[in-house]
Amino acid sequence: MNAHHPEIKSYVGLRGKPLLYAITFCCSLGFLLFGYDNGVFSGLTTDPLFLEQFDSPGATILGFIVAVYEIGCLFGALGCACWGERWGRKTICAWGSAILIIGTVIQTASYGRPQMIVGRIVTGLGMGLITSVVPIYQSETTPAALRGRMIAVQLSMLIVGIVIAYWIDYGMSLKESSVQWRFPIAFQIVFALLLIAVCAVLPESPRWLASHGYTDEALSVLCSLRNAPASSPIVHAEFSDIQNAIALESSESGTWKDVFTDGGIMGWQRTAIACAVQAMQEFSGTNIITYYAPYVMENSVGLDRHQSLLLSGGLQLFFLVMSFIPWFILDRVGRRRLFIFGSWGMGSCMLISGILIKIGGRSNGIGAVVMLYLFQGFFTIGWMSNMWCYPSEILPLRNRQRGGALSVVFQWLTTFLVVEIAPPALSNIGWKTYIIFAIFNWVSIGIAWWWFPETAGRTLESIDFLFAGAGSIREVVKRSQVRDGKAEGEAALEAGTPKEKTPSVVGEKATVEQVD
Repeated sequence: MNAHHPEIKSYVGLRGKPLLYAITFCCSLGFLLFGYDNGVFSGLTTDPLFLEQFDSPGATILGFIVAVYEIGCLFGALGCACWGERWGRKTICAWGSAILIIGTVIQTASYGRPQMIVGRIVTGLGMGLITSVVPIYQSETTPAALRGRMIAVQLSMLIVGIVIAYWIDYGMSLKESSVQWRFPIAFQIVFALLLIAVCAVLPESPRWLASHGYTDEALSVLCSLRNAPASSPIVHAEFSDIQNAIALESSESGTWKDVFTDGGIMGWQRTAIACAVQAMQEFSGTNIITYYAPYVMENSVGLDRHQSLLLSGGLQLFFLVMSFIPWFILDRVGRRRLFIFGSWGMGSCMLISGILIKIGGRSNGIGAVVMLYLFQGFFTIGWMSNMWCYPSEILPLRNRQRGGALSVVFQWLTTFLVVEIAPPALSNIGWKTYIIFAIFNWVSIGIAWWWFPETAGRTLESIDFLFAGAGSIREVVKRSQVRDGKAEGEAALEAGTPKEKTPSVVGEKATVEQVD
């Protein structure tokens, strides 16, 4: 194959947008698994047969059994951060699915706490690998103008996973044997097997291939993704941007040192932003609702188990409906505005929920449930898609796998903390728990406004040039407000970036187009 004129290869008969949609389906399966695994234990925390099987654990032990999964996810993400860059995006995704299947089998066959805890940890290892690589795989194969929407689609599928888990929990609650909880846990194996099969037939990320010296294959994959020959302006501009970004980062060694140093492109600052985004979304309190909605409705609001399961299932359906909104606004409104809007809404809902729960009474209990519904709406619009899209955009190519995985480590670490403390916090300080999370949400408004540059609509490579030569994050934030590609290029030149490495304006504006 000629490096300059590679064939436009098809993958399972697909190229261009259909191939992009197939990759989105693959990544969506990863997030569906994520959502299912998060949601399935929510209904089990109030399941009498499940609790009886594991010696009726108290709030602290129950919280540990649920949260120990996050420890597995954390170590899976750490493993991906250390060794994932050498294996490629889709390979890690497939291996993560295989490990998840092993952990699921252990959980399903559990007859005691130690076995269940081991199964939860192993399942978490697999999920840590999947969540570390899926957003990167999507962002590195998708044109800038569609990147936010495609990741928003994935996050809708995450909620589909939660909804499926909740309603399977509800349906199986009518059974009178251990199948009541074993079947819901085991069912996720179906999705994991499908994810492995899809990964086997799709192409690797062209940006990963190019950064590891597989230039011919990278160009071939890019031609297939854009359904255009290498000579077309679309492919030529995008591939030039990829090579220029690699050249800009060529002084870096591609090791852990790069993640924690400036490198001329503010490497460690960008890693810190990626980690902060993941940690902040956990401190919003969303996983109290995802993991413990029935528990919260029974213990905080005072509903019975049937009502709690029914309203929790409805909550996730509302969650799903709201998740379609980011499909249409994520790339138009931008990341920063949505972060700020979501945090304001979530903080307000947490405050009102806490006050209503403190006052008590049936009417106030209903009001608290309404606030929990609205909270999920604000989270979905402001943070759900944003927080998975943003780290993969903000990080430089050379550090994207390590930095992205490290951000997921922070996500799982803070998730473990929140999920672990939620039951005892709700038991001991009750309504004050909601006030604490309201404060966390309002603090995140200032952080997003001051330190988060806008990345919507920009190619991954042009984001590198926002940081090149900048003196501070605030300077980058101001640069990012300039929406014109030419102005951005001029800013990079003024900062001392070589002219031949300035990102292509054509690549910025034309990558969404397809050549038939």
